[in-house]
Amino acid sequence: QNETHNLNARGNSFAKGGPRRPSGRRLNLSRELHAPRPRTVISAGGIIFRRQQTGLEIFFIKDPFNRYTFPKGKQELGETLVQTSIREIREETGLQDLRFIAPIGRTSFRFRREGITYEKVVYFFLFEAPENAKEKLTGSGAIWEGAWVKAHQAFAMSSYRNLDRLLSKALRYIAEEERQHRRKPPTFYMR
Repeated sequence: QNETHNLNARGNSFAKGGPRRPSGRRLNLSRELHAPRPRTVISAGGIIFRRQQTGLEIFFIKDPFNRYTFPKGKQELGETLVQTSIREIREETGLQDLRFIAPIGRTSFRFRREGITYEKVVYFFLFEAPENAKEKLTGSGAIWEGAWVKAHQAFAMSSYRNLDRLLSKALRYIAEEERQHRRKPPTFYMR
């Protein structure tokens, strides 16, 4: 008896119950193919560090879900992503005089609100705060708590695993910047 197999793009057989997700659960193709596309929300935020006598510190906020993360928020019309991140950092933390260092990357996640599916794409940037930077949490975005954390404790503080890759990249960038700074020969000024 000849058995016919329908193959998907990866060469997996659809025989015996139809296509499956990597988890092994069956796909409901009619629902998957006809589901409305999620609405995209663009946000930007910052990973902020400061240099202290005792070492490098990273700033975290406690979000409305009682989890530690980095300040971020929705992009407003006419803003660049860097402008959005600076505005959101100021609104949520009160931190001023930040020095833009570099783009770090992006992350995304989906959520549902009032029956609508959204995909939130968040672009993160690295900023350096002055050594004496003090946060002034105003409750904007329901952010009432923040903390400066030693760099070696940052991964333990971070509540969202999807941010670990970005935090790791930020710490590598800071370390490379410090190596570059140490390699520069002293500057002599002539009179």
